[in-house]
Amino acid sequence: MSPTRGYLRLDGISACPGVAMGRALVYHKETPQVGRRRVAPEQVDAEVERFLKGLHLAAEGIRRTRRLVAADQGEELAQIFDVQLAMLDDVAVRDATLRLIREELYAAERAFAQTLAKLKEGFSLIENDYMRQRLSDVVDVEHQVLSRLAGGDLPRLESLRLQTIVVARDLLPSESVHLGHPRVKGLILDVGGPTSHTAIIARSLDLPTVLGTESCSREVANGDLLIVDGNEGQVHIRPGVALVRRYRQQILRQRRRERDLSSRRSLPAVTLDGREVELLANIDMLPEANLALANGCRGVGMYRTEFLYLDYSLPEEEEQLAVYGALVRAMAPLPVVIRTMDLGGDKLGHLLDTTPESNPFLGWRGIRVCLDTPHLFKTQLRALLRAAVDGNLRILLPMICDLDEVRQVRALLAETRAELRAERLPCSDDCQLGVMVEVPSAALMTEELAAEVDFLSLGTNDLTQYTLAVDRGTASVAKRYEPLHPAVLRLIRMVADGGRRAGKPVSICGEMAGDPLATALLLGLGVTSLSMSPGRVPEVKEAVRATDWSAARQLAEHCLSLSTGAAVRAYLESTVGHRVTQRGPARRSSAAARSPRTGVAARTGSRPTRS
Repeated sequence: MSPTRGYLRLDGISACPGVAMGRALVYHKETPQVGRRRVAPEQVDAEVERFLKGLHLAAEGIRRTRRLVAADQGEELAQIFDVQLAMLDDVAVRDATLRLIREELYAAERAFAQTLAKLKEGFSLIENDYMRQRLSDVVDVEHQVLSRLAGGDLPRLESLRLQTIVVARDLLPSESVHLGHPRVKGLILDVGGPTSHTAIIARSLDLPTVLGTESCSREVANGDLLIVDGNEGQVHIRPGVALVRRYRQQILRQRRRERDLSSRRSLPAVTLDGREVELLANIDMLPEANLALANGCRGVGMYRTEFLYLDYSLPEEEEQLAVYGALVRAMAPLPVVIRTMDLGGDKLGHLLDTTPESNPFLGWRGIRVCLDTPHLFKTQLRALLRAAVDGNLRILLPMICDLDEVRQVRALLAETRAELRAERLPCSDDCQLGVMVEVPSAALMTEELAAEVDFLSLGTNDLTQYTLAVDRGTASVAKRYEPLHPAVLRLIRMVADGGRRAGKPVSICGEMAGDPLATALLLGLGVTSLSMSPGRVPEVKEAVRATDWSAARQLAEHCLSLSTGAAVRAYLESTVGHRVTQRGPARRSSAAARSPRTGVAARTGSRPTRS
């Protein structure tokens, strides 16, 4: 299909915010061909040796890539390639391939491709989006082994021009690592989702990225001018002069704003009338700790541990200890809140014997999984208690619905401490325990929960979703997802008031915390601790410094009196909107369509627009 030469706009999924403009490099890789060749019986031994050599060469290539990523972007990001190495070491995969060579006389390429086909089919049937996107690792392994069997090496992103936008149908994780080239300014893929390894790598590089455009690689020719709008999840192909001028002005404003904020990052987050607000970071990976400190964060408000559990095998205690300990030491003496495993059976089906669920959001997930698999949970608790001796580590429990769950965790913690002491392993005696308030029952029971924990953390993403009965990852209802809905605001006020009466701190770790438009409202509702993506801290700090506490309380009272989320948003935009510079998540058009628990926009189903 030849590209259409006029202007074209494509809508997709924002995987990393920001705006970039540049010339297209359309990347097409050659897929190794797999025939139906068989070998003669006397050639079987040689074919087996050729297959094993191909596995060895592919593993060596992946290890080289892993070392490159570890050196450039950190050990934690490099761990995504451990999934592929585990697949290559999988005895079942190797033996199944060898059986086809020896018994069916298949050539090595055909035997390996058939074995991997069954594995790919299994991944494609998984309902959970995150695990389904691990299919790219299977494809990557297959591609690398088949390339070695064909006697070639893997293609690379080369000949990059100044201000290059890379366009491809898809990029395998082993190819994505080359996006760190200084001339790559943006990325567009036809397929993929916000939790794919390519998206994770793009975010670690702060590379404006739009995925799921479906047809961009077919619509674009090398050298075409492109605009990647990672804030809105849009791609502008061969834009006109007016559109180019508008985006250039936006890029310049963004750069000026970033420079201005950078020069003010050391200023305290204090309101006009002298009240201090605690600004913390939500992070997924250890390298983000440095970004958090650089942006003036006063600690980590939530470190998500799910990434450790989505590998090819469950993480061992020592592996978790190394990650938690490094994070705590990097942030010491600042606090580090680590959320325990917040996964459902749909995301652990590759590791645990689980039953498919029709509604995973209301099913076996979060603390329910932890309490039902104490051997799994205690491994994490052991690592957390051991890491806590190196700094100010606090444990956060997800998906809490009632007091019994907290009490069961307390008992497990006491049991785990006793076991560690019996083994003479250093562990913390006073590690604080907190709960996520993200379901309405927890919000309604705030004072009872606060009496038995050390702190509360409002997860406004899920609280909004559960309160309004809206799955914001579903395009047909995403527009109904509104965190500024009065019902959600009243629950936030209830939690803030309950925590204050119990003398327990309350923070917000949902996306609202990183939206400057909502800052004054949240302060007025009584929340004085906000945890957000590190890059959002400078703008939220500016919003804090422009806020008067008494005026914020009046603002909150007025918003609570309004009857719809749209009215609240309109009121905020008319009263405080002029004081904030909105970028990506602060804008209604993208915030309304964010996918669950990822912080990136979901596809709205709009079609390409031509002119």
